Amino acid sequence: MSFPLPIPEDLRRALPPGTGVLLGISGGVDSAVTLALLRALECDVQCVTFKNFCYSDDDAFTDKSCCSLEAIGDAGRLARSYGVPHWVGDVEKPFRANVIDPFIQEYTRARTPNPCLDCNGIVRFPELVRLADRQGCAFAATGHYARISGAGENSFLQRGVDPAKDQSYFLHRINRRLFPRLVFPLGGYVKTDVREAARQLGIRVADKRDSQEICFVPDGDRTFLFDQVSDGDARALAPGEIVDRSGRVRGRHRGLIHYTVGQRKGLGIAAPDPLYVLELDLAAARLVVGPKEELETLTVSGDEFVAAVDGLPDRWALGDPLPGLPEVAEEVVLSIRHRHAGAKVAAWTLKDGYIEVTLADPVDGAAPGQGLVLYAGDIVLGGARILGRQGREGS
Repeated sequence: MSFPLPIPEDLRRALPPGTGVLLGISGGVDSAVTLALLRALECDVQCVTFKNFCYSDDDAFTDKSCCSLEAIGDAGRLARSYGVPHWVGDVEKPFRANVIDPFIQEYTRARTPNPCLDCNGIVRFPELVRLADRQGCAFAATGHYARISGAGENSFLQRGVDPAKDQSYFLHRINRRLFPRLVFPLGGYVKTDVREAARQLGIRVADKRDSQEICFVPDGDRTFLFDQVSDGDARALAPGEIVDRSGRVRGRHRGLIHYTVGQRKGLGIAAPDPLYVLELDLAAARLVVGPKEELETLTVSGDEFVAAVDGLPDRWALGDPLPGLPEVAEEVVLSIRHRHAGAKVAAWTLKDGYIEVTLADPVDGAAPGQGLVLYAGDIVLGGARILGRQGREGS
């Protein structure tokens, strides 16, 4: 079976003919092209699509979710067209416990969570590798734009080569001990070439739009998730005042769950200069706003740190070596959201899963609840959940 794009030699070496690969497919173009690529390499492929939650027949779920009923149907048809087995893996209970419930809890704490980070780190990839073991497959694969380099215990996660599509930010919470079992075949390609390859292969979903980031939130409306929030956790849902740093009332908000640090649109405030969300003050049920320069910070803290490489030092300053990594000429940078270009890191301290990063250049919009990721060049060093600019207690 031919493939319309050049196949990197390192991928050919990693996946010789007959290699067993369990592919997680979503029914989208990326996993479809990944399947075609694996079949071109003559791998012994099996496919699985995860059912994450109980779907309704609401039209909002039909084509905007990577794991909707329509997507599951597309995935099954795709697998059959390549003559490979496909099944649906029911992960509804662990997904509810480890992704949806914490997502709701974070919002009630006036944070802005990123559920994809928990899904990939706690549910999707551990389950993929477990199923790969059960099915006798050497590797588990997905259509993510990232790369696994190195071998065995020295494997590490890298950015995908397409800067516009790189998804390593969403993968940084995967346990590094799973890296030797993972492969991301699209990591060496750019998305425009992948779509063109899909067209040449005659794949039905070649022009299907990319799925939304949050699979269980139709049309971006989170309110249906809070029906069972107890009164004691409901402060973030209640309307309240919008104030500036001086305490001057500038307007009313409709509940802190609808806002995030760095947000500009949707405030409903007339002002001569743009105003941004600076803070979600849960204790006072207030939304604090101000000019963009008040968002800037040279210090970002986080908890629940996950190291993506062995031997990461607890204390590091610019110019110090990073043991156990290939020589990296590029500087260490901190990314605070997907597609953030990154800010140069001057130092960090790490203890008991808590990290404080000092920057050489300021960042703005570090939203509590989102992920922070450290990179050395293209290599992911690790990441954490953002607490804010004032450490553990002040966030």
